[in-house]
Amino acid sequence: MIGDSITSALYQKALDGTWQRQKATSNNIANSETPGYKAIKVNFEDSLKAEVNKLQTTAKTGGTGFLDKMESIQSIDNSNINVYQGATTSRLDQNNVDMESENIDMTKSVLQYNYLVRGVSDSYSRLKYAINGGK
Repeated sequence: MIGDSITSALYQKALDGTWQRQKATSNNIANSETPGYKAIKVNFEDSLKAEVNKLQTTAKTGGTGFLDKMESIQSIDNSNINVYQGATTSRLDQNNVDMESENIDMTKSVLQYNYLVRGVSDSYSRLKYAINGGK
């Protein structure tokens, strides 16, 4: 992503995680009638939240500077996007895809992704405004 900032790294990782969730949900919906298929779930928020908490702790202890910033960006980039299969099944064909839940997850992911894209766009608009001297 253009711009080496902690904010842009957070946006990038959140966009990546949301995109992975959309792909997993699409696969789940496509395989909702496949016998034995286990739904795939994606979690990146916990890992990202842990990195943000670590950064806040570092900031409170006085850690500032270029190396700290680069290390922070690197730790955000290295945070995990966890992809796992659900284990429970409630259907006779051993498929555990719940279409209602998947449709809700898809809607949530699309809204989250659009919100994040808007945030990135707004950040670049402010940067462009500053570069152009407020014009």
